[in-house]
Amino acid sequence: MSKAGFIKMAARKEYRTRPRQGRGGGLEYHLSSLPLPAQEALMRAESREILAAAPPIPSNSRELQPVQDDAALIAARKAEGDAKAAQLRGAAQARMDAKREILAVVEAAKRAGSNVETAVVDYNAGRLAASPATRALIPEVSVSTVHRWGWRIHGYGLASLAGRYGNRAGSGIIDRHPQLAAALRAFLLDYPHAQPARAHEWLRARYDLDWDALPADIAGDGPIPMPSLKTVARWIDRWKQENAELYACLSNPDHWKNKYMIGWGDASAHILRLNQVWEFDSTPADVMLKDGRHSIIGVIDLYSRRAKLHVSKTSRAAAVAHLLKNALLDWGVPEIAKTDNGQDYVSHHIGRILQALDIEQQISAPFCPWQKPHIERFFRSFSHDLLELMPGYLGHNVADREALRAREQFSDRLFVKNRPVELLHLDAPALQDFCDRWTAAYHARPHRGLKGKTPLERVAAWREPVRALPDPRVLDLLLLEAPGNDGWRTVTKSYGVRVDSFEYMTPELGLHVGQRVRVLYDPEAADLIYCFDAKGGFIATAECPELTGTSRQALTAAAKAVQLQGMRDRKREARREARGISTRDALEVILAAREQAAPVVFPPAADPETYTTAHLDGAAAALRGDSALGVGTGFTPEQAKALGYLDPPTPEDAPPPPPPPPAIPTAYANWFEGMRDVIHRTLGDGEPLSDADAAYVAAFYEDHPNPRTFEAQMNADYGAARFHAWKRAAIDRAHAPRDAAPIAHQRTAS
Repeated sequence: MSKAGFIKMAARKEYRTRPRQGRGGGLEYHLSSLPLPAQEALMRAESREILAAAPPIPSNSRELQPVQDDAALIAARKAEGDAKAAQLRGAAQARMDAKREILAVVEAAKRAGSNVETAVVDYNAGRLAASPATRALIPEVSVSTVHRWGWRIHGYGLASLAGRYGNRAGSGIIDRHPQLAAALRAFLLDYPHAQPARAHEWLRARYDLDWDALPADIAGDGPIPMPSLKTVARWIDRWKQENAELYACLSNPDHWKNKYMIGWGDASAHILRLNQVWEFDSTPADVMLKDGRHSIIGVIDLYSRRAKLHVSKTSRAAAVAHLLKNALLDWGVPEIAKTDNGQDYVSHHIGRILQALDIEQQISAPFCPWQKPHIERFFRSFSHDLLELMPGYLGHNVADREALRAREQFSDRLFVKNRPVELLHLDAPALQDFCDRWTAAYHARPHRGLKGKTPLERVAAWREPVRALPDPRVLDLLLLEAPGNDGWRTVTKSYGVRVDSFEYMTPELGLHVGQRVRVLYDPEAADLIYCFDAKGGFIATAECPELTGTSRQALTAAAKAVQLQGMRDRKREARREARGISTRDALEVILAAREQAAPVVFPPAADPETYTTAHLDGAAAALRGDSALGVGTGFTPEQAKALGYLDPPTPEDAPPPPPPPPAIPTAYANWFEGMRDVIHRTLGDGEPLSDADAAYVAAFYEDHPNPRTFEAQMNADYGAARFHAWKRAAIDRAHAPRDAAPIAHQRTAS
């Protein structure tokens, strides 16, 4: 919140203020007017500063002891205040009556649907009915004042509304010296249960006080008289009354949540369907029975408020799964399962079951029971109902020790169980029978959240379809446990599937070698496991030969036969799909497509410059027949010929240039298309090989000296021996005299 926003809020809520002394001016706000988190933060900061500047506590200080429950003290004080109210006279009685009337008017407005803030505004504006004497005495009030009057009546009775005009609040030795007040607040923040005697002793020990005065450096403006034990006790008592909510938050967070934490909304307002949301939880404390410690696990349907309880040795995932199974069979399949964040609810076992049933799991945040209020309220109803009437019941807690334990840090409380409720005359079956009978009666009880209807009536009135399981045996299979790694195993060629040092196999796994499968099993029947593929499809039930007595060799032979047959079927299917699709000339097709798509043509260099070196000149001289002794060798033609030197041929002696290769016929897009046409006509259809065809074949092989991919396809289509005989005949005819007879090839089956 910004500074300007806080100033506006303080003006709107009429916070207690006073002008700030010193430079800058402004206002100072009374601590009790600030929001609760701000009060706690300011007091903690002030306590840290005081404790950091103070010397340590002497080693001989007594251990701080928790204060006893002051409920009886508060009740006695309130009764004393109510008795004194009858004796008040004059101005004190007028003040008491005026404040009491204002509280009554505000309370009436609240019952009519208003709130304290609106009622205070209406009273200040004259819209709320009040006697003229009251308005004359108290023309205006603030919200904090109304709350403070209510706190005083609760803690001190009606006489407290008359005020302490003989001894004005805030005028005592502690309030007149902020150092003492800050020190006591710091002490109460860390030790809210401590007795006033311990706080008084701590003041003397912490600051090395004597019985007369505080040191001047601590006191600030001169020496401060040491407050007496009774003064400290009164100040602490008044502070607790004026800061009742803060004190409850510090001393017992659970009590603060139950009494003060706002819960104005409707946690089930969004629930519109049967089985829309289920809430799961376990009892906060275990139950001690004749046969040991047990937990009670519960589930409730938010729409109908029907519930189930299950007594288990411990709150494990298997116990939660057992309760889930019973609810699924009796109620149907929910849409959402809202669970606690404990290990028994976030385990892979529960997560796998909910995922298989397409149930969304919503996990509440740690230490936030208000996120699943229905099951929490259900457990409170159960624990405070007939359970208290059972023989051997010893209560829910021990007042001081449990209240002190409730104040422990949440991280510590997670591992420290509350004291169990003892029902030593019962065993687990007897307690389960009691839970079943109690829930049956609970379903016939009208509920305020159901507008006076019972859970049975709520379910009977539902007319829409409910998701139900078709076969309970399927649920039994899904509820089986999964071994480590959430049940995932890899099928190996050596031993199949291994679980807990046992090897399992079945012929059907021969089709899944090298693949991951999910395994479910019953730890009490370890001879069999159930295997599922990655998509959840059932594969088979595998067995351990050593546990079932089945021959390992027989299982191996059957699995190998299934594997080989599976490979044959898959290869046959692959060939069937590839029929009519030729890939033998893939390399040539790719290269030809690249050549057509992006022909590489380098432009000639502009004004080329002749490049030469000594080695290049020597090689040119050797080609010309020059020697190092001069131009020419000086040998006769016969000698030059004998030595390997040849004079450059004269134009008239030069042999004729070789004929250019025949051009690709325009009917063909490339060499390969032309070759296929020639081979198909002559070798395939038996047409005689013409001179032009023979010349084309010879030119193809001169341009492509090693067309392996093309020949491999022709070998497959026409036979290797037949194709190579045709190829040799075509090349020979291309170099034979032109009057040779055409070659004819008869078409034969390849």
